[in-house]
Amino acid sequence: MTSEPQRLQYLDAMGLTAWVGRYQLPNALPTEACEWPEPVVAEPVAPQARLHALIEEAPQPTVSSPQAEPAPARAPGPSPAASARALLGMAPAEASVATAVATGGESSSTASWGTPPAQATTETVVEAQATPPADQPPLRFSVQLAALDGRWLVMLPGDEAPHLEGEALLKALWRAAGITPTTDLTFSHFRWPLLANLKASAPLDEAREGLRAFLNGPARRDWQPERVLIFGNREDCATLREVLGITSSSGNAETSSLLDIPVWQGPELATLARSSDAKRQLWPLLIRWGKAWSRGMTEGTSS
Repeated sequence: MTSEPQRLQYLDAMGLTAWVGRYQLPNALPTEACEWPEPVVAEPVAPQARLHALIEEAPQPTVSSPQAEPAPARAPGPSPAASARALLGMAPAEASVATAVATGGESSSTASWGTPPAQATTETVVEAQATPPADQPPLRFSVQLAALDGRWLVMLPGDEAPHLEGEALLKALWRAAGITPTTDLTFSHFRWPLLANLKASAPLDEAREGLRAFLNGPARRDWQPERVLIFGNREDCATLREVLGITSSSGNAETSSLLDIPVWQGPELATLARSSDAKRQLWPLLIRWGKAWSRGMTEGTSS
């Protein structure tokens, strides 16, 4: 006869929920008294420990005596350790790492997630040679950028956009040169590096890529730069000039190798607004600016 505990175990094995009355109903038979066995809860074992237990309990190959006949050759099969790893559902590389973590050492059979040691060493050396460590201080500069009708880049070194005096001076320069832009200048601030504690492996190349990516951003995709106008002292623009790759050509004309367009640099707006000599020196250049602006518009219309 099946006891009550056995019946409950059978029901539980079949996935059926057993209901036990909490109270004794009137005229009901008394509940049969029995001993309920306490379930034994096994202590949780870490996956690494189970792996080692399976590997250690795997049968080791027996060494035959010298008098015994050699066993017939057979196709190589998976090792006991590999079978244990397969039971755990682990790939060979994962099992090797798990074994190394559990034992506190490194696996001697594989290195770098399943890569043979020689190959891993070669790949590490090649990667180290191709990518220098990012331990150099980056180039640091800050500039305000705008584009005159998307054609001429106006750069002001520093963190602050021009105030009302600077904006009025720029509008006066455009009028004097005969340039009539369709929209007002809107300056955007660009600072490099983007993060304060950022390290660089190639400071100049990374700064140039950052500035190029900023100029090619979604808000500036309609820009077609033809010329760069920098208003600032050369001392304040030393890093910016290096990033732009400004070089002098014949006739003292300067060109940006980064953007492949001509560059002009003059005094900062505050100095230009207060110096009559600086304005007189700039006047002949304004006439050339007007001709270049009109020539660019004619070329754009004909194309």
